[in-house]
Amino acid sequence: MIVYNENKKMFVQDVKDNIIADKILNLIREKGFNAGQEREFESWHNSMQFMRNIVDDQDIDDEVQVAIEYNIPQTSKRIDFLLAGSDEASADHIVIVELKQWSKAEVVDDDMHFSVRTYVANDKRIVCHPSYQAYSYSRFLSNYSEVIQQGEVGLVPCAYLHNYQPAFKSALTDYIYKDWYSAAPFFIRDEAREFAKFVKKYVTKRSSKGDLLYLIDHGRLHPTKSLQDALSSMVKGTPMFDLLDEQAVCYDMCLKAMLQCQKDRKKRTIVIQGGPGTGKSVLAVNLLMQILNQGLITAYVTKNSAPRNAFLSLLTQNNAHRVIDINHLFRSPFGLSKVPSNGYDF
Repeated sequence: MIVYNENKKMFVQDVKDNIIADKILNLIREKGFNAGQEREFESWHNSMQFMRNIVDDQDIDDEVQVAIEYNIPQTSKRIDFLLAGSDEASADHIVIVELKQWSKAEVVDDDMHFSVRTYVANDKRIVCHPSYQAYSYSRFLSNYSEVIQQGEVGLVPCAYLHNYQPAFKSALTDYIYKDWYSAAPFFIRDEAREFAKFVKKYVTKRSSKGDLLYLIDHGRLHPTKSLQDALSSMVKGTPMFDLLDEQAVCYDMCLKAMLQCQKDRKKRTIVIQGGPGTGKSVLAVNLLMQILNQGLITAYVTKNSAPRNAFLSLLTQNNAHRVIDINHLFRSPFGLSKVPSNGYDF
């Protein structure tokens, strides 16, 4: 769901009139999000001034689409800023921008390839590298959006740290983050011109398809073949996920119930009992794979993070790109309260 959705001309005017933060706040409340606290309101007020400087360019057509606060389906995550349109060759793109107000950051540890330490909300915190954040959002959309899957629209992730001091840039360009900033470049305070040039490489005019953001926001969601194949290869290549004895019987019974749910559209809950080590989790991962292979949206959910992290590590062999692709399949129940009713098939 997109909170703010206007063309470039209206966005620029809203910023010039100093009403952009108020508009976003009103829309976010109208759409039922529990957001818009003082710190977030200030970030909209400040960051959108900088984004206006980037898009208020004569080379970018007034009808190019601007979206702010796009709630990624099936998650509580929101993309800060989207610019949608086509390039000079009429190829369609959506530029995903992760906005940060940081002034500096530092490497946490050589073994922590996703994280940086920075000063947020009056405290030093360990958070995601902004390039990783933008890239992970683009991967989720690539794995689930039918429009993206069909190759009709290209996704371009990036990050803009408009307050970031050049003296601390080396922390974010450390070699341990190379995978992320290579896939999703970031730009800092003194790189506004470079960022503007980057944006204009992908979006300068309105798409001939019309409202690209509508296609993304209202298009059908289902797991891609590449995501299905990725998880299948991980599960089938790991001997511990082979089903034994009663596990196989339970697997058949669960699939039978799944098919019945599809036929009569009724909801069912299956409870499987067994002590530690009897293979309940092995069964669950196999069901996850099979349901995903049916093109249906599903997730493995546990309150305890330990089994989720263990399976991620086992399945991906700690390959960072594999982790990004399947991480969202292993979820905590706490974020699911914000998922729309019937957002999951199983």
